[in-house]
Amino acid sequence: MIFFEVYLFHMFRDRLISGKNKLSFGITLVLLWQFAFVCGANDSLSLINNLRLGVDLQYGSVLPHHASIEYALESNITGFEVHLTTDTYGRSNWDELYRYPRMGTGFLVTSLGNRKVYGTAEVLFLFVDIPMNTQPRKLFAGYQISFGLSYIDKLYDVVENPLNMAISTRLNVYANLRFNAKYVIKPGNEIAASFGFSHFSNGKISSPNQGINTGIFTLGYNYVISQPRYSKISNKKFTVSKRHIGEVVLSGGVKSDDQVNRKSYLISTLTSDYYYFFSRKYAAGLGVDFFFDQTLGPNMVAQNGGEYNTSDLFQCGVHGAIYAKYGRLYIVGNIGPYLHATFIKYARFYTRIGIRYEATPHILLNISLKAHYAIADYVEWGIGYRI
Repeated sequence: MIFFEVYLFHMFRDRLISGKNKLSFGITLVLLWQFAFVCGANDSLSLINNLRLGVDLQYGSVLPHHASIEYALESNITGFEVHLTTDTYGRSNWDELYRYPRMGTGFLVTSLGNRKVYGTAEVLFLFVDIPMNTQPRKLFAGYQISFGLSYIDKLYDVVENPLNMAISTRLNVYANLRFNAKYVIKPGNEIAASFGFSHFSNGKISSPNQGINTGIFTLGYNYVISQPRYSKISNKKFTVSKRHIGEVVLSGGVKSDDQVNRKSYLISTLTSDYYYFFSRKYAAGLGVDFFFDQTLGPNMVAQNGGEYNTSDLFQCGVHGAIYAKYGRLYIVGNIGPYLHATFIKYARFYTRIGIRYEATPHILLNISLKAHYAIADYVEWGIGYRI
């Protein structure tokens, strides 16, 4: 394992240590530390099982959702990814329900369609790779969900880079969904292919922030570097303990809505949801949102003139909701219309995607992104109560 760490260090050092890439060199060192910690703590981390090293080559294009993004595009995107994965085996009751997914961490370097305007992204991320079939086969398919942080070296600048209306901070959130297929060419060796979609955004903490969406195809190779330590456990059957739940979540955050002075505005959201679990993993429901957004007033005056009242900063909406549960972790998705809004900047419908963590049976921690179609509005950091 020490040889592997030294190899990765020398592979990335020369490129990452120069100039503006010192920050990403630090990110790479964090990744190396994770590798060393995970592989060096075999006795204490029982989740490590059948460790794999994988590499992917990526090719695709930016999917422009705004005319200003499309105008600056010059080329397709290419990328290189290295990742480590481990197999789940039933340590948690939820492993079997999700067909024993793989979990891992990775590092990605990718172009963004115009190196002079959008630059290059370097991403450190965590992911879960969920198979669609459970029986051992040579060919199997699945889907992968990834979240992480990206470092982008080209930013908006009113003088030096005015065409970049997508990215205004070096650190951005990275999200990826891909559908994959893997073929076992011999024990411990796999070739893999996938197609999927990625998103880069700072969650509107700084403007402009139209974000970058990409569509990608990948071709890769996975190699087992440590053999399985555990056999799969398949005798942990359980039922849904509670089918009807109600939640109230109070969230807050900041957003920027002016690329000239980059002033930050406070925002807050009060959300109330009802969910019905129709299976052990999934729930559907309805909810209502109350929004307070200090950017609405200045935007309304800029577009319509006149003045605004404090009441113009409030909005109300209803949404349909879905939940996917894995242990104490919940992935939430919402979509719905505004019922009350004095001023609409983007669209009548809003969306939300996020994660809620069950800290106790009644207390929830929330992080979510509110958006309008493909345009991020702001990140919601919150705490909630469940009944």
